[in-house]
Amino acid sequence: MSVLSEVRTGRRAELALVVATLVGLVAASFHWAGLVVGGVLVGILATSVRRAVVQGLTFGGVALFVHVARLWWFGALDPFFQTGLVLVLTVGIGFGLPTVAAVGARAIVDDV
Repeated sequence: MSVLSEVRTGRRAELALVVATLVGLVAASFHWAGLVVGGVLVGILATSVRRAVVQGLTFGGVALFVHVARLWWFGALDPFFQTGLVLVLTVGIGFGLPTVAAVGARAIVDDV
């Protein structure tokens, strides 16, 4: 059994996924490329390509939730919802980038 397989399915698999999510969220708080970083990290930890899709979408949803919560906290949520196309792009990029990154990472890194 490889080290990566142990991390994916071992006793600390959930902890590794939480850490990968937190690292991705921190990276995404500095730059949008952090969405790709988070997607790659959760994708590498996925047990299958199908599971990578789920984990990528979940990471994107968490990142969008954090983004909306920050907008609400700073009182900018109403203007954000009125932007129209920017709102649609934010949601699309928020779900799309991590999911594509997770699937790509899982497909490339099969079992090292």
